[in-house]
Amino acid sequence: MTSHSPSNSPKALAALVFFCVLAALAAAFIPYGKPSTAPHASSGPGVAFAEDAGGAHASKPAFWPQEAKAESDAWTGRLVRVDEHLAILSVRGTPEQRGAAHGKLLRAEVRRLVSSVNKYLTPSNDERGKQQFETCLKGARVMKKYLEADVLVELDACAKAAEVDADELLLAQLFGDVNRAKGFASFCSSFAAFGPATKDGKPVVGRNFDYAGHGLEGGLPLILQELPTGAGAGHAFVTIGYAGILNGWTALNAEGIFASNNTLFGGADKLEGISTCFLLRKIVERAGTVEEGVALVEKGPRACTTGMLIAGKNRSGTWDARFAEFDAEKVAVLDPVDGLVMGTNTRQKLAVSTLAPSADPGCGRYQTLKKYVRDRKGGLDFGDLKQNPIGAKDVYMSINLHSALLDLEGQRFRLAVSPGDNTPAAEHPFRVFKIEKDKVVEVSPESLQP
Repeated sequence: MTSHSPSNSPKALAALVFFCVLAALAAAFIPYGKPSTAPHASSGPGVAFAEDAGGAHASKPAFWPQEAKAESDAWTGRLVRVDEHLAILSVRGTPEQRGAAHGKLLRAEVRRLVSSVNKYLTPSNDERGKQQFETCLKGARVMKKYLEADVLVELDACAKAAEVDADELLLAQLFGDVNRAKGFASFCSSFAAFGPATKDGKPVVGRNFDYAGHGLEGGLPLILQELPTGAGAGHAFVTIGYAGILNGWTALNAEGIFASNNTLFGGADKLEGISTCFLLRKIVERAGTVEEGVALVEKGPRACTTGMLIAGKNRSGTWDARFAEFDAEKVAVLDPVDGLVMGTNTRQKLAVSTLAPSADPGCGRYQTLKKYVRDRKGGLDFGDLKQNPIGAKDVYMSINLHSALLDLEGQRFRLAVSPGDNTPAAEHPFRVFKIEKDKVVEVSPESLQP
């Protein structure tokens, strides 16, 4: 990880965040789900984009390099379009190879993402709007200094292959944190249950990504599998996000380590730290135990007030989980109680100058989720299709973009995504996926039954 110290003064950074917040607040008055007028906006289900070399959506794999025709060939990218609202992309090799494959196979969608985020961050077409966008771009460049070298190489390769500006693709990854300082945020919920809380003691983990679009509308939801090779390669991992997003919001690695982020409020936020979602990615890429994941959070430098759910095996080899609450200045780690740890958007342990923490948040989503899991104590089972804590009524919000329930040991997950029609993801069918060595495959729900 680079450790450069930006030359920005605290006052300059405060001004930077302030102008970005103005842009976010101005755009926030645009109703969620308003049809995008971005140049590459989707014109409806099943429509093939002229720029998309893959043509119409299909389940047939597309490999990169193009010469690869089968999985036995040497390929760096493998794309399967589940349908017009979901794709699976596996990329393998060096950071440059993985980024190039992402940009080549999803060129149209990466370009659309950048265009849509740029439009969102430019609330007016006059000089003021352009200045606000440039200010946000400068904020992303500050945060860039804290990204790991392999991430930067992968981002640059993706941008080059998709023919987009590298800094604008960077901004598409970071704009949430750049604008975080009281501008807008996601309102996610998450939990990890294991031991006495589940039927067989094995972990069941869930998360809702509740986020009012902010430029993601019309994007292609993506299951991204990263298979790093070469010097310094980390663990293979999977993230759930959108085409063009290299970090994601829900992640699981091949060692069974899970990470997801929840926005928290009231703490010290700054640009001079690791972006929340790239910290999430760093955990699954570099950590092999829950303790190692927590240590990466503690080491920092951190950017914005967040709750990070980290689940998997601990150094003793048993299933475990922590909810690490942090801001730019400090960390407070929430331990599980009776095999359960969970969070929404209220700090439960991290004390800061405003908004005192609450050991038992009054948030309706938190209380509903807690009741659901505790009512099934000792009987919670990933394979029981009648159970879905994360998809239960009043646990997710109307801005729910994806909803996932995960089996860490079996490397399986149930996933629902929003098709971009203003309906919550959790109200759509949950598909079942299994993570294999070099691909992610959809399996039948019946395969979960004993």
